[in-house]
Amino acid sequence: MTAIEQIIAIAEQLGWQVKTDTDKPDIVVFDFQQYTPHGQDFSFSVEMKGNDTDSLLQEVETYYEDFDPDYEAYLWIGTDGHGKNGAPYRIKDIVSDMEQAEAMIEKLYETLKTTMQ
Repeated sequence: MTAIEQIIAIAEQLGWQVKTDTDKPDIVVFDFQQYTPHGQDFSFSVEMKGNDTDSLLQEVETYYEDFDPDYEAYLWIGTDGHGKNGAPYRIKDIVSDMEQAEAMIEKLYETLKTTMQ
């Protein structure tokens, strides 16, 4: 099993849908997508350079460390003070959902780190 196949298999076991793009030389872009507990379509993209799984792990870790549930929730709040574009109606539910998204990223990172190293 290649590193790419292994990463996809691990992510899929955690409930993620994964797409890859290999159009750039020596770079694989991974798009991870999963629905949050409140049904929001959550996704993020990271790159693996030169078939080096450590570069992928570093990108996932950076994304996780930089993820701000409060800011992400803010993006889903409409002008009427309630959720928009499929987000939960109540602000506290949006924040809770983004905290769950953060936990999903952390679990993916920790599982990849444990399995790939």
